Amino acid sequence: MNKLSGVRYDERFLKIKISANTGDNIFLKLPISFVKRLVANNAIDFFKNQDDIIDSQKLLKIMLDAFEYNVVGEIAYLERSNGDKIRFIID
Repeated sequence: MNKLSGVRYDERFLKIKISANTGDNIFLKLPISFVKRLVANNAIDFFKNQDDIIDSQKLLKIMLDAFEYNVVGEIAYLERSNGDKIRFIID
């Protein structure tokens, strides 16, 4: 349990914010416990067929490490050459 917020870490959320260069915005808010299960079942591939950005497996490792160490806040910010912006935040 986080003493400051009174929230257990597994009750937190992973927020994924995508701002596309087309003006589209996508916001996902997934429970950490659910994301852990998705990763364990190899059910997440953020950048399938995207060769110009970070390797999905590396990003998943970063997320798992953040979960392991109870990190809170922004864990990754990606900006593609076409202007797309992607943020991963544990809240």
